[in-house]
Amino acid sequence: MTVRDSELRADLAHAITKASIEAELAGPVDETTADKWINGVVEFLGVLVLATITLLVFANAFLRYTLNSGIIWADEVVIALVPWLAMLGMFLSVRRREIIRIGFLIDQLKPRSRRLLLVCTELFSTVAFGYLALVSFNYLSLFGADRSVYLSVSKGWFTSAMCIGAGLICLAFLAEAIGHFRRNDAVDPGETGANAGGLS
Repeated sequence: MTVRDSELRADLAHAITKASIEAELAGPVDETTADKWINGVVEFLGVLVLATITLLVFANAFLRYTLNSGIIWADEVVIALVPWLAMLGMFLSVRRREIIRIGFLIDQLKPRSRRLLLVCTELFSTVAFGYLALVSFNYLSLFGADRSVYLSVSKGWFTSAMCIGAGLICLAFLAEAIGHFRRNDAVDPGETGANAGGLS
């Protein structure tokens, strides 16, 4: 291999690395005003839940190590809020096409085949989360009226995260599948890198 070949390969590797970084740092693809509003509301709720969890954890730890006492219900609320945080984050990642996936196979396909595979994986994800929403609803129907130990609050307020969250994620995947189905065969900038929707 000549020096020139080595330089060309180095330049190619640098260009690929730069393009990958730019794709990962790129903002959401083609967000409408409604998309921005929905994502903004969900993001605000996620930040609120995360801030509440962080505040309770640090406040409880501080009180335990300094005053040898604590907030008796803090752990109960933190554990109850984690499912909401997870579902809000998952919903946002689907909406913004930031689901982590292995793109090696799909990147080798032609645009038409790539679109078909994306639609299939997103429909599969729709069915999976729809089933999770149904199972969670059954669980909520059976145990949602139970009361928490310390606050005596209905556990349905917290366990409903799995039902509501899974239902919303199901709809988000369905919207992505419909969007990919309606697109033409041109290469979609949202289908490259790790920003494409769907699980593959």
